[in-house]
Formats: sequence, structure tokens, C-alpha cells
Amino acid sequence: MKLIKKARLTLAIGLVITSLPAAAFGVSDSRSLAMGGTGVASSSYLMAPFHNPAQAVNYSGSDDFGFLLSIGAGVHDGDDLYNKIDHFQDVDEALENMPDDLALQDEWKQALRAIDNGQLNVDTSIGLAAAIPNKHLSMNVFVQANVATIALSDVAEDDLQGQPNPDNMVSTVQGMMGGTVDAGITLARAIELPFEGQRLSVGATPKAQHIVAVNYKNTVSGFEEDEFDLGSEYQKKTVFNADFGVSYLPTDSITLGFAAKNIFAQELETNQSYGSKATFLVEPKYTVGAAYSNGVVTIAADYDISKTRFFREVEHETQFARVGVELNAWDWAQLRAGYSASMTDYASDMITAGIGFKPFGAFGFDLGAYYGEEENQVGVSAQFVITL
Repeated sequence: MKLIKKARLTLAIGLVITSLPAAAFGVSDSRSLAMGGTGVASSSYLMAPFHNPAQAVNYSGSDDFGFLLSIGAGVHDGDDLYNKIDHFQDVDEALENMPDDLALQDEWKQALRAIDNGQLNVDTSIGLAAAIPNKHLSMNVFVQANVATIALSDVAEDDLQGQPNPDNMVSTVQGMMGGTVDAGITLARAIELPFEGQRLSVGATPKAQHIVAVNYKNTVSGFEEDEFDLGSEYQKKTVFNADFGVSYLPTDSITLGFAAKNIFAQELETNQSYGSKATFLVEPKYTVGAAYSNGVVTIAADYDISKTRFFREVEHETQFARVGVELNAWDWAQLRAGYSASMTDYASDMITAGIGFKPFGAFGFDLGAYYGEEENQVGVSAQFVITL
């Protein structure tokens, strides 16, 4: 089916593009995903660049070095656009062979009408991080790649009047992809407060940010995969950006956190396609969080203060309140679960779960997944970790 092939192609090309300026990547980790997406107050020193730079001081006395490699992907197709367009493509092909078949003409219109205002979202992330914690200045070098792909359908009433004419359709399908590659270093310092057992941590992440965006739009009948030449159409630019974070420990087991990501707002206008452009947005994101941990049980909660948008021309924005829990068995195995409640109408609530294994103390593997309350909203993330 053409649209889904297009979404997959866009996704694949996006990952190829993001690999060009850097040899490795960094991403929100599988542990966070499994715990409802929390991490502002519960992430470890190794995952700090993806949640809160101040958490780079969150290490144990035996931690001297950490390495993480992670990959994740998610799909949200609440309108069932995948199957609906697949059905329309089959009917359209049959109608080309039998244009005077009245039953096919009626089925063609019904299939086209079912596509109207459909939306399909695909999000991918790949990552790499290496960290050296110490009491003077904890450091974490990372590269993080995120790609957002959105496919939209718009059915024109003219195509539903009279006899179907696939060769002169007005109804369109539009695919937009925007992505960032962040390469930087997280620096954090812990400050002992003049109150027994209390500590304040401050962290910052200066980073180079490479932004790419592409737009492809055509009529439903003219939407062809081989016309999507990303090599000559995509737009790109490289800018400076930064993240900032604070963590406060009123006791050894409780952490309160605040994180500001992408402090400097950025935007990139895509190429023009079928008379249409789009503007990919990289906007500041502010999140607060709290966590309790006693070494065996960790309970965390995050709340997005700001909403996240991807394209200025698309009415799609996300904002979540998240909770998660982790049960830790002697640092050898972990069981995780969480819940993410959507604060907007453009995403559904999600349940999350995952596991972690680190049987030899140094090498570990984590797996996380989510499932949305809406149909066809799923995601998965896997990562490999080394801590010495």
C-alpha cells in the first residue's frame, strides 16, 4: 500500500540522514519508556542527557564509567489510516480495469470518504551515550537522534460527485518528516546544602543540533513512492542549542527535578511539494518530576509543563502526565510498569511495561514497550548498557 510504504521509506531515510553528521546516537532510554516515560527525577547518571542534565550526579560509589546504546520506535494510527488507504488502493486498481462497474464506483467513493482527515504518526529514536561520573564534575557525552513522521489525508468533495475520475483527483495525501540530531556533553555538579542530608544538583548540556525536514504531497492517485527523492528535496541546518536541569534531594530517598530541553526555539521550512510547504518545529520543553527510591522500589512521576508540537501547519500536539514504578532484585533484574495520561486530544493514554537484566553487574539489556488506549498505538524500545 503506497502511503504506508511511503511512511516506511520516510522513516528509513530519516534514520539514514541522521547518521550522516555523527557516528552514533542517543535516545530516551528503555527504562524510562517502561516506567511511563518518567525520568526527570528518576534517571541515572547514564540517562541524564535524555531527561535532566542534573541527574548526571545520580551514581553509586562503584560507578566509574557507563555506556548505553538504544533504539526505539512508535506508531499511532488511531484513524486506522493504514488499512483504509490499503483498501482504497485495491478498489482504485479494480476500477481502472472496470471503469463502468456501478458497484465498484460506489465502493470507490465509500473507500475514499473513509480516508478523509486521517492521520498516521511514526516516531523513531536511536541513541548512544558514554558517561564518567565523579564528585567534582560529572560528564556525559552523547548523540541523540529523533525522527517524527506524519502522514495526512484530505478528501475533496468534488471527487465524490458524479462518476469517479482517478486521473483528475483533487483529494491529497501529504507526508512530512522532521528530525533532529543532538551531539553534546552534559556537565553536572552536586552542591551539599547547609541542611543535614539535603543536596542540590545543577546540570547543563550545550549541544550542536542538526535539523532536517522534508515534505511530499500529491493527489491520492498520483502519490508515488519513487517521486519522493529525499536526496534532492530535504532541507537542513545546524544550530546551537542547550538543555538545563535542577535536582533537589530533601532526603536520601526523595528527588525533585526540573528540566528545560531545547532552550532556544528553532524551526525549519520544508521544500515545496504540490504547492504546499510545512514548518518543522523544535520548541522548548519544560518538565517537572519527583521520585522515591530505596534501592528495591522506585516510584516516579513526571508532568509536561509545556506542549510539544512537530509541524506548525498540523494540529497535532502532545502533553503527558506520567507515573512509573520499578522493582529491583539485587541489581540483577528489574521489573517495570507505568502509565502515561495524555493532556491533549491528539494522543491517547498509554500503559507501559518492561524488564531489565544485568546478571553480571557490568553488562545489561533493557526492553520497554507501550500500548495506547486507542487502537493502533504501540511502541517499543531496546537498549544495551555497560557500567563499570
